[in-house]
Amino acid sequence: VLLGLETASSGSVTLGNKEIQSTGIENRSVETVSSIQMVFQNPFDTLNPSHSVGSQIIRTLEKFNVGKTVAERRKRMLELLDLVKLPRAFETRKPRQLSGGQKQRIGVARAFAGDARVVVADEPVSALDVSVQAAVTELLMDIQRKNKTTMLFISHDLSVVRYIADRVVVMYLGYIVEQGTTDQIFSPPYHPYTEALLSAIPIADTSVVKKHIVLEGDIPSAMNPPTGCPFQTRCGYKKLVPDNLCETKVPPVKNLGDGHMSLCWLADDVLAKMDQVIKFDKEHAAHEGVPEDAPHGTGPGFAGSPPKRPSGKKPSPN
Repeated sequence: VLLGLETASSGSVTLGNKEIQSTGIENRSVETVSSIQMVFQNPFDTLNPSHSVGSQIIRTLEKFNVGKTVAERRKRMLELLDLVKLPRAFETRKPRQLSGGQKQRIGVARAFAGDARVVVADEPVSALDVSVQAAVTELLMDIQRKNKTTMLFISHDLSVVRYIADRVVVMYLGYIVEQGTTDQIFSPPYHPYTEALLSAIPIADTSVVKKHIVLEGDIPSAMNPPTGCPFQTRCGYKKLVPDNLCETKVPPVKNLGDGHMSLCWLADDVLAKMDQVIKFDKEHAAHEGVPEDAPHGTGPGFAGSPPKRPSGKKPSPN
């Protein structure tokens, strides 16, 4: 919807002070199109196999009206290769000569070619080798900070979300069921669906204690969602809500404080009793000889975030 590829059924989309929802992608200005770009999930299908890396980036620059001459566009293309930490010699390479991580870096370069104000990153590392996922994630974060770009990062990997996001929106069957800062989302009180998602995060660290939650019931169709709360067919807390409200009415948006919002009928006293899903067991760590201040996370609620890259160490260009 933001990119103009689909039409919203309600609401509006604004970029700055400009309403853009009513304008389809084919009728949007070059400025608007270049301001909202996307990094796709599968880098193997986003590059033309017949053209070189350099020519494909230059084509993007031409579409965005960047540079007045061929020389200016080539200079900018080489700067973009520098930006994504690829050798300038890659200018003449074809996509078949690149690894998955290198192809995704080209996708990132094209997304930022027109000085995008908003970049939608749709599962940008899920199709890549685990060995290069961290490097591409770091690259996105570095460029986003340098360019002061808003990034909408879509992911099912909550460990990456915990590491990269400032604010988190949790969706279920097309509904926003919870939203807030990253620390708010990863700390109680939770929406019941968020609680279950956190419980499903795989963590190998034996000093981490994790609440085990098993959801029961079938996953409803997003095309034909259940009546009432979208999560009510699988929610273990439903019995705590009187008058079958969960089954009959969509919950109101509950303000949990400081911009932390949840779509849930649960009473405040029930939410207040929720336990931390993932926590660091200090006693076990002490028994195993792990220092209490070891880097097991970057904030409350999650003890398995990947450690930050040491200062000065550059990610591999894979």
